[in-house]
Amino acid sequence: MEKWLGPCLLLSAFGFLKEFRPSEPFVTEFLVGTWKNFTVQQVMQDIYPVWTYSYLVLLFIVFIVTDLLLYKPVVVFEGISLVITWCLLIWGQGIAAMQAVEFVYAASTASKVAYSTYIYTQVPVAKFQIVTAYTKAALLTGRCFAGILGQILVATGTCDYLALNYISLGFVSCSTVIAFFLPSVSRSIYFHRRKPRERSLNDQLAQLETSNELHTCQDRDEIPSLGKLIQSLTPVEHTNQNNKCTENSVCLLFWEDFTAAFSDNYTLKWSLWWAFATCGFFQVVNYIQPLWEALDSESENVYNGGVEALHAFLGALTTLAVGHLSIDWSVYGEPVIAIISLFEGAMLFVAGNTDILWITYATYIAFCLSYRILITIASSEVAKGLKRESYGFIFGFNTFLALLFQAILTLCVTDGVGLALDPQSQFKIYGGYFGVLGTIFSAMAAYNIFRNRSRVYASKKICAQHVPFGHPLIDIPAKNRVLN
Repeated sequence: MEKWLGPCLLLSAFGFLKEFRPSEPFVTEFLVGTWKNFTVQQVMQDIYPVWTYSYLVLLFIVFIVTDLLLYKPVVVFEGISLVITWCLLIWGQGIAAMQAVEFVYAASTASKVAYSTYIYTQVPVAKFQIVTAYTKAALLTGRCFAGILGQILVATGTCDYLALNYISLGFVSCSTVIAFFLPSVSRSIYFHRRKPRERSLNDQLAQLETSNELHTCQDRDEIPSLGKLIQSLTPVEHTNQNNKCTENSVCLLFWEDFTAAFSDNYTLKWSLWWAFATCGFFQVVNYIQPLWEALDSESENVYNGGVEALHAFLGALTTLAVGHLSIDWSVYGEPVIAIISLFEGAMLFVAGNTDILWITYATYIAFCLSYRILITIASSEVAKGLKRESYGFIFGFNTFLALLFQAILTLCVTDGVGLALDPQSQFKIYGGYFGVLGTIFSAMAAYNIFRNRSRVYASKKICAQHVPFGHPLIDIPAKNRVLN
């Protein structure tokens, strides 16, 4: 067995088990049921918002701690946090206890950054794509099977919601045990960087051959030539680089990665969509259960688990399908973003205006799948403009920005200090939110199409007048040139 396969399988098993929580699609029903006796308004206004605010604060802290503690302790912490979450959920009573549940659950959610990045410290660059597929598939598979099991147990009357929570507690406890067996990590991106003298020539050449930029302290924006690589092995150069690595602050490394990423307009555009759309997605996922509860609070036939299972299954298929598309998103990205964002807005607006539960099920699945399509594309397009070692930081920053927007939206729409709208009114707002997002990108797409056509027309007109090649008037950017 290849050396990288062991850690990958262990992490995938951890991911599968930690997501195997059959009670999660029924959390709202559990809270408003006889076990806790909260009202839907208390759940929406006093309990659920705590997760948003806590996640916002904890994400930044956990990201720094993840790098500082070398990943594995944070992966273990995620499992422990999930165990504490379900213990509090089962045995805790009162609003304060449920708010503590949301806080600890936010800590576990923030710790997912360690799960997402740990595996890259254990495998060679050539295996990044395959291990990413394995670990993400493990999450979706666990979620899918948990939803199926939960739905079957509820529909057949085999278990009530409390029993489902005991099952969830058992599986997250097993995942925590597995986390302890993960191999330890010896280096990280910012706080425990590998020193230049520890790099062999073969290691550096391997990085060069895979076309990844070297993330060195001396010049992080240049891929050195073979001569420079050989020179870097000399004792004098080692000493100089080692001193520079020692003197270089972690904050400076963060700032360099940040400016390198967001000084590119293309990366900035996709990142902004990422942040705004993820904000809306989090809000919809958090408050879809109260909407279902409000529409069908008296029914004994609840299909939340089946809906979540179908969403996870179709989401996995959709993600894999999008990964095989061969489309120039620099050309078609804005129109696709505009169309799908408008579609998402329409789905949410329908969900907020219907009294039929099955329609909200269908619109929820359609919304989630459309988001999965675009977030897969956005992740890929943003990654193309980044240095390899800054993936975690930039992806984490985009998520942090999404949470900041979500905190503002929650405060205005959901929280008791704001409008405190009912579930259906909230989804009308969310529909309008995505409608505005789609309209903005529609305007951007129309503007760029008009600008590009104007440039093409101008270049053809100039060429027709036999202006010599190289004339400054036809100095058109390469990405906008059209070959006839």
